[in-house]
Parts: sequence; C-alpha cells; structure tokens
Amino acid sequence: MKKSATLFLFSGFLKSFYTQFFLLIILLFSFNSNAQGPGCPNVNAGGDIELDCEQPCTDLSATFLQTGETTSYEVSPIDYDPPFPTTGGTEVSVFIDDRWSNIIPLPFDFCFYGDTYSQILIGSNGVISFDTVNNEPDGYCDWSFSESIPSPDLFGTTIFGPYMDIDPSVDSSGIINYTIFGDAPCRTMVVNFPDIPYYSSSCNQYTLTTQVVIYETTNVVEIYLEDRTDACSTWNDGNAVIGLQNQDGTDGITPPERNTGNWAASNEAWRFTPNGESNVAFSWLNEDNEVIGTDSVINVCPANETSTYTAQAIYTNCNGDVITETDTVTVTFTGAFGIDLGDDQDLCGQEEYLITAQLTDANPSEANFTWSSGETSQSITVTESNTYTVDVTVGNCTLSSSVTINFSDSPLIDLGGDQSICGNEDIILDATPSNSEDITNISYKWFKDGVELSNEILNTLDVMDVGIYSVEVSSDNCVSTDSVEVSLSSFTVTLGENLNICDQSSIEITPEITGEDGSNASFVWSTGETTSTIDVSNSGTYSVTVTINGCENSDTIDISIANLPLVDLGDDFKSCVGESWTLTATSIEEDITFQWFLNGNEIPGETSNSLDFVVTDDFSGIQTYGVSVTKGDCTGIDEVEVQLYDVENCIITQGISPDATPGYNDYLDLEFLSDRVGGITNLQIFNRFGTIVYDQVNYINQWNGQDNAGNKLPTGTYYYVIDLASVDDVYRSQTSGWIYLNRKSN
Repeated sequence: MKKSATLFLFSGFLKSFYTQFFLLIILLFSFNSNAQGPGCPNVNAGGDIELDCEQPCTDLSATFLQTGETTSYEVSPIDYDPPFPTTGGTEVSVFIDDRWSNIIPLPFDFCFYGDTYSQILIGSNGVISFDTVNNEPDGYCDWSFSESIPSPDLFGTTIFGPYMDIDPSVDSSGIINYTIFGDAPCRTMVVNFPDIPYYSSSCNQYTLTTQVVIYETTNVVEIYLEDRTDACSTWNDGNAVIGLQNQDGTDGITPPERNTGNWAASNEAWRFTPNGESNVAFSWLNEDNEVIGTDSVINVCPANETSTYTAQAIYTNCNGDVITETDTVTVTFTGAFGIDLGDDQDLCGQEEYLITAQLTDANPSEANFTWSSGETSQSITVTESNTYTVDVTVGNCTLSSSVTINFSDSPLIDLGGDQSICGNEDIILDATPSNSEDITNISYKWFKDGVELSNEILNTLDVMDVGIYSVEVSSDNCVSTDSVEVSLSSFTVTLGENLNICDQSSIEITPEITGEDGSNASFVWSTGETTSTIDVSNSGTYSVTVTINGCENSDTIDISIANLPLVDLGDDFKSCVGESWTLTATSIEEDITFQWFLNGNEIPGETSNSLDFVVTDDFSGIQTYGVSVTKGDCTGIDEVEVQLYDVENCIITQGISPDATPGYNDYLDLEFLSDRVGGITNLQIFNRFGTIVYDQVNYINQWNGQDNAGNKLPTGTYYYVIDLASVDDVYRSQTSGWIYLNRKSN
C-alpha cells in the first residue's frame, strides 16, 4: 500500500537549498508583469476602415471576452501558449510529497461557483482549492482517488489542473511555485507545477508540467498542460483529472476525455469561462458618447469625413466592482471632395450669421446643396441658434457636414455712479442685468482695483473699502463689464467704550463727531429719539446714526447698569455702657467682599460679614457703624446708629421731678429695660398705703407722676412693681422698688 498519513509525515524531507538565481533573474526581468492575459476583460473594435463613394457604409465588428456569473461554467480548448513563466515564483511544498500549502492570500476577490474567495491552498498533487476548512493548511493532501467529477469524494471548491499523484520530493524535481502578475483590475494568480515527477520508483522517470491561471474580474480559469503520459498505469491506475468542482461535489465540469482516467495529453490548454447570467454589457458609442447599438456587429454610414466609434464592454464582478474596457475604430471617408462650414460660433449681440459651404477638390457650380433648414444654395443666412447640416452631392457622391451657431444677448448691466462710504457703513453694488429674464447661464466675476475677488460670484457685492470695483457678467459666451469708484467719507461717530455703571438711575450718552462740523448733523437713536444726547436708564445696546450733508455714519455702545449689592445691618439701636454687640451684614449676593467702618473711617482688618464691639464708658453721642459690600465694580453700603440710653448706667431711677426742670428727669424712663427684655408687660405704682394709683401695660416711659385719671400725684415716696416680657440678667422677670416723686412747691 502507498503512503499513509504517517508515511506522509516521514516524507516531509527538507528542501535542498539551491536556486538558479541567474535563470530566475532573466525570467523575471524579461517578462512583462503588466501584460494582460487572455482571460482579462478586453474588447477589440477591429482595425480602422476607409470608405468611399462606392462603399459609403460598413459593418463594425467587435470582439470581447464574454463572461457570466459563476453559477455555471463552459470549457473550451485554447492554443497552448502559456502566458506566464513556469519558474521563479514563490515556492510551496518544496520537496515534500502529498502536502497542502499554508493559506495563500489572494490580492483580489475571486468568484467560484457563486461564492467569493480571497485565499487559496495549493496541493502538491496538482490541485488549487478555495476550501481552507475541510482541507488542512500545511496538512495531508490525499493522492488516492478513482471518482469522476462531480463527486463529493473529491476535493470541494477546487481546480484540478490536473489532479494526479505526483511527487515533488524527488531530488530532480522542479519546485511548485506561484506568482501574482499584473495590475488591478486584471491581476492573475499563476500556479506552476514544473517538471514534477510521477510518484513511485517505477514511474518517476515521467514528469508533469502544468500551469493554472486564475483571472481577476472575469473569474476565468485557464490550464496549460505541457505533457501527461498514460504509460504508467501501475500506480493508482494512472488516474488523472482536469476540471472544476463546487463545494459539495454536486456540480463540476471537465474538458472532453479529461475526466478521471488514464489518458495522455501534450501541449493542450483549456479555458473555463463562467457562463451563468451575463455579467458584461456591450455597446457601440458614437463621437457624442451616445449608444448606437448593443450588438457586437453594427452597420454604419458615416456622414463626416472622419468618424470615430467606440466599442465598450462593462464587466460587473461578483463583489460589485465595475470594470469598463473600451477600444476605438476610426472610419475615414475618402471621397473626391471636402466640405468646410467653418468653426462652431458663439455670437453675442449679433442678429444673423452667414454660413458658406466651402468645397475642396470640387466645383460648387457642379454641386447640389441641401441644408437641414430647407435651403438649396451654397450659403445660407441664419438667425436662430441651432446645428445646421448640409448634404453636398457631386456626381454620385454625397457628403455631409455640420456647424453649430449660438446667438446670445449680451447682459445689460449698470452699477450706477461713483459712491462714497461713511465710517463703517457698507454699500451694495448690484450687477443684475436688466435683461436677465431674456438670457441664460448668467455668472459673475468681481474685481477690486483690477484684482479678482475670489469666491465673489453673486450678482451683488457688499463693499466696505474704498477702491475701483468692476464686474464681468457672462451669459453663455457673452461678457459685459462695468465699474464704479467707491471713496471714503471724512467723518466718524464715536460713542466711546462700553460702560458698566453701578446704582445709577441714568447716564447721559453723547456721540463724538470728528472730521466734520456736527452743528448741522441730524441724529437717530436706536431708542427712536432724535436729540444729540440721550439719557439711558436701562442696560442694553444703544446706537446712533448721524447724518451730515446726506452722508451717514453710526456707532454702537453697550451699557450695563447694575444694581448695588444689597446689605442690611438692621435698625438703629440704643445701648448701655458695657454691653457687647455683634453686627451682621445680611446679603443675598454671592462672591462679595466686606469692609467695616466707624463714623466713616475704615476699621482695619474687619473684612468679614460680622463685627463685634463693646459699648464703653467713653461712648458719647451717636456712633455710626457701617459696612460696604463689593461685588465686581459695584459696592453697596448700609449703616446703623448706636447711642446710649438716656438713663445713666441703665438702672431704674429712684426719683423723678416733672415740675423742676422741664425736659429733664420728667418721666420714669424704662426704655433701656424694655429694649433689653423685649418689652415691659405691666407697670404698677402704689402709694404708701398700698393702693394702686397708676398701672400701664407695654410700658416704656409714660409715667411722669400722674394717677390713672391723669391727676398729678403729690410729692412723696411711691412703690412700683414691674413685670418683664423675658428674664433679665439684672432684674429677672419681675422687679419692685421705691421711687420718690418730687413736686415743685408753689
């Protein structure tokens, strides 16, 4: 029995390191790698043709590679002329029998039996497979078979080129190799099996040389077989097969008499062409790129002396790529005379044009003229845009010629007189033609001082700088120009820098005019006012337009009137000597700073939101405590007045004299105590007999020696009971004592 997988591993001999470098270099440099192979997209329009009056018409015949989708194939014999060298490529399975190569990437998508592939495996027994799953890369490549294509027992998705048991491990063997040739979209993957001996000692005096070529875009496969003998049937019955097979072995194709068997061949080649639904669209095009036929053979009768026709084949690959191939053929009419109608004309503002059919090598008096407009003279006068054709017959020979005449109206434009601009004012130049409804394809070019203004292609131009401005207005091939000078007015208007104002009910803004006498100026403010000065009480953007002698100029100012930061120290209050106080600046503002003052003088170091102080015995009069709160540029201020109570040392007096010195010691003054405890709920005055003579709720300083009826009480000692609204540190919640009422004697 022949090689098992174990024997295969044993047969993995190391490749001998010898390469015929000199031969390879010659082959590589002598071969044109960009040349198209026969399986590439191609179209041939045939050779140029000459016609004359005896034969004014001819058939154009094109040939192109006709391919289809890869759902099915057809095989046809081709000349044995291998398009690529068989040596010098990248070597695979060097001196190793029955081996698959590693995965080899394709630089292009290849379609095979309806699927798209981008990599292959090369088997050392003459096969190229797209199945890298069921065939193990760098694994065993089976040699034994007897089945015919198609068969699930043969390799799936594979090119058999031919498949037979050959042995590259024999020392005298050539080396299996592959090469990529050409440029997109017509690259080829070429796989060579050069002089590979048959397997077995009884057969390895015979060798196989074959080349397999696969083509980008057309998905054509070609096999070039140099020789294959049937003289060695003792091993595997001499079986060999050429063909293609799909993945599951249900569809395949082989050339006649090249399915599995022992057959001989010499210098033969086969092309496998996809013949599913056609993926190539063919057409003939005239000089205007118009389709004039889709058959490969068409009949033409050119009217011009020289006409060029294009054969076009558009290939659509399975991956969506579209390849267009073209070829041209020139048909020359070699009549006895020539016609010259002159060049095509684009006429501007011209009402008519004379066309004359000038003849060469012919006498006009012996010629008959027939124009497409119906005239029969040698010359015609035309007034409408059109293509005019004349047929000229001299004897039995008729030639045609055409000329295109376009009449166009020139654009009528007027930029007006010279203008001046004032300050930052701009003006709009308008080049819209007055006859714009009668002309087409209007375009504009603007220039300043002779230099084109890039990107200015509209009918209007916004001008802010002085200079000479011109415009070119084109309609079809007609061009009109106009220009205007723009100068600068001499006065400017300035409202000054933008303003930020704090807690100011209004501010007066007045424009400053320079360069002109503003005495005769008129003003229009954005507020609608027309005075030279306005008072502004709200934040906003204000502008003024000043007109002097018909020339306007303007300016704008932003005014921000911010409220002062609000701060509250509370109400003014009175104090007793020795009392401690904390003033707290209450504000809803954020990001503010504080500074405290006493009687208008800054208190050093006091920059928090509170101030602690003690009323000392040298405290006299009214002391004013203040705080400033600053946010940004704005500062808010609040003040509180502090003074001593009238009652000395804040104690309850033991005597009043309402009649002695008016305004002094007239009342029982308990204001200090009322403030301290939040109010005196009740005061009772008793005489020496214990009788209540006076009482008062919410007492402060109402008693000056009267009874409840308002009568003056006599001089004497009285007693009091005072109820407090809260507990006092000195007098608690209730206190009592005596007071002497002194009346002035009469």
